[in-house]
Order: sequence, then structure tokens, then C-alpha cells
Amino acid sequence: MNKNRQDKEKKFWNKFANKYDNFLNNLKDTYDLLIKKINQYMDPSKNVLEIATGTGIISLEIARNAKRVCGCDISEEMVKTARSKLKNTQYTNIEFDVQDAYHLTYEQESFDIVIASNVLHVLIQPEKALQSIHNVLKPKGIFIAPTYCHGNSAFSRIISFIMSLAGFKAYQKWSIESFRDFLESKKYRIIEFEVIKDKIPLVFAVVEKV
Repeated sequence: MNKNRQDKEKKFWNKFANKYDNFLNNLKDTYDLLIKKINQYMDPSKNVLEIATGTGIISLEIARNAKRVCGCDISEEMVKTARSKLKNTQYTNIEFDVQDAYHLTYEQESFDIVIASNVLHVLIQPEKALQSIHNVLKPKGIFIAPTYCHGNSAFSRIISFIMSLAGFKAYQKWSIESFRDFLESKKYRIIEFEVIKDKIPLVFAVVEKV
């Protein structure tokens, strides 16, 4: 199961890597808002991890406000693109690694902040990722998890189905409230929980490790 899951995810995201930035241009306003909100939690003394970093869009935008940023992704091609972008900057506090969110190999309790933007709903077993994140977060560390709630209404479920036909399958179809319950059930305390209206509601969730 684990090997099949990894191979399937790598194959999809490796294939999509060269189209990823163009695709996200359609979501520029949403990502600009997310980056602005994420930056409110950044601090020059903090070590930050972004899982499922993709081509490093968020990591590269927050690095000026952090001590150290590690961006990781299961896709080698995504990481390759992120590293290529990094070469065109003057940042010396960013690194990009190939990592599986279910089995992060970073030192335990080594990060002040972990970010997982728009990823939990596409994971088959998000509880495994949350446990892995819990392990690498420092006590009272912050987890920032903007997440689309595909199951919040009949309309959002229809949009989710259409997206799945294009390959963007949401394995988790939380409602807004069930997503909140999920986070609280995994040893996290809600700090911020804002719903950003869209065809599929996007919850900007910030929680603290307990």
C-alpha cells in the first residue's frame, strides 16, 4: 500500500511539475492572500518547514521573514524546479528536499512552524502526515494548513468530482466543521480558522501542537 501510494503520487506530480506554475497562475489572487496571511506568522528567529512545497512558491516568498526554510515534496521534478528557482535568488537560508510527508526524516522537534498548503485533502491517509508533522514540530509549534473542504456542500462535491476527472482527486472531502474536528482530534489546538469563500471553501487553519 505504502509503495503503491508513493509511486502513484510521484508519477502524477512529476508529470505535472512543468505545468504547475502556469496552473497556479489561475489561483494567483488566492495564493497572494495565503502568502500574506502565512507571513503574519513568520519570524526571523523561526525554523520553518513547508511540506508539499511544489515548485517552492510559498517557501521562496516567506524566506525573507524566517531564520531557515526547508521545502520538501515527494516529487523529484517539483524539487528540481524549486532548486532551479532558488539559484536565481540571493537566499542562503532555503533548502529543498525530496521527502514523503508521511515519513519526514528531519530531526524531531526541530521546526517552529510547519506549513502544508492545499495538500491534506489530496492525501490518502492525512492522519499519518499529521503525526509526522507533530513529531518534527517543537513543543507549542505552529502548523499552518490551508485546506479545501470538498465535502462542504452538494455544489462543492460536484466541483470536486469534475476536478477528479482531470486527475486532481480529493481523497478527503471534509466539511468545514469536520475538518476542524479532524485537526483537534490529532493533538492540535485551533489558533485561527478562517473560511475563504470559493467554489470549494478554503479554510485557512492555524493550529498549535499540544
